[in-house]
Formats: sequence, C-alpha cells, structure tokens
Amino acid sequence: MNLNTYGTVIGINKEFSRIAVKLHDGDISVMGVDELSNFAINHVLYGRLNQATKQLIFNKTVKTDHYINIEATGCNFETAYSFLFSI
Repeated sequence: MNLNTYGTVIGINKEFSRIAVKLHDGDISVMGVDELSNFAINHVLYGRLNQATKQLIFNKTVKTDHYINIEATGCNFETAYSFLFSI
C-alpha cells in the first residue's frame, strides 16, 4: 500500500515557520518546515502528508527534499488556520 499523497501549499506563517497544505482529498495539514524560504503558495508537495510525524517530503515545484514536522492533519480551513497561527 502506497501511503504517499500530494498537496498544495495554501498558507504560510513566516513567524513560526509553518505552512498549511491542502491535500488531494480536500483535508488540510499544517506543518513546521526546515527552511521556509523554500516554500511558496501553490507549491506542490509529495510525501506522507496526512500522518502527524517528522519526515522527509519532496517539493515537486522546486524539486527539493525537506524535513518537516506535521503538527495537524485532517483539518478543515478554520482548524488549519488556528494551528497555522497558534504558538
């Protein structure tokens, strides 16, 4: 079973180095990223984006790998916004 999924960056919090990613199934995941400058709105990411864990993902738009920490997954817009901007 392939657990990888893809999603599109829909939100960025520069202060806390977090991004929100809308997954292909419509859910949203919020994650802390290693280097925020490597992400922008509409970048396409690939990996296990629906599992709350630290892991390596692939930014397909700029063709780079990144370590991320998924802090929340399965979110709707309101919940994702809350995680994106909470301390």
